Amino acid sequence: MAMPKTVKYSPYLFNEIADFGVTKTTTNPYSGVNEPTFVKSFSLHVFPQKRTLNMQYRALGTSYQNAITLVVRHNARLNDQLHVKYKGEEYAIINISSDDSANYLTYDFLTLRNVKELNANG
Repeated sequence: MAMPKTVKYSPYLFNEIADFGVTKTTTNPYSGVNEPTFVKSFSLHVFPQKRTLNMQYRALGTSYQNAITLVVRHNARLNDQLHVKYKGEEYAIINISSDDSANYLTYDFLTLRNVKELNANG
């Protein structure tokens, strides 16, 4: 029985780094106000997946309209409770398309939405 064919990405495409972690509430020592702070757990090399025109049209009017997709090598530590710090912005993971097959090289597709945008929409 043949293994299912998977998409192959060249290693040079994973040239950007994203930090994965959680948001914790800390007290600002100067004002005494509780503020959410990103606490990094680990980092991964990522490939920002570009959307096709068809994908952009299908996302209009949905919660995926302003979402971005990052591709990473399969990693069992990923879950939808983590936040992602990427290019100076903090994102929440809204979907993980994980490939945990027995293939040698597998990838996870992370759909992310900016935390500021999520908080503004409720």
